[in-house]
Amino acid sequence: MYALCGAVLLFIFFGQGCTRSEQPVLSEADRKFAAFYADYLVLSGVTVSESENVSLIGGKHIDSLFEIHALTFEGFNERTDVYKENPKLWRAVLLQVRNNLQQDDR
Repeated sequence: MYALCGAVLLFIFFGQGCTRSEQPVLSEADRKFAAFYADYLVLSGVTVSESENVSLIGGKHIDSLFEIHALTFEGFNERTDVYKENPKLWRAVLLQVRNNLQQDDR
């Protein structure tokens, strides 16, 4: 009986590592970054329906996007550093960007 209980406890303990981890919850800063990035892609000519049409936008447009989304260049760099360290969070942000683009495309 003790062996069976011990085996069940070990299975539960080691099984925890095999379960799929939950998606990270996006902070307000992550949502701002995703909104900025989606708008940047739209202004660059990248859309959900036309991924071949890419153009570069000028610095004035990028500055205005920073202003619209209440981001600074330093804040932008801080977020990208966070995403480099946490690929699961970056994936969640990219999924939010995709959702933003799909909403804009409707």
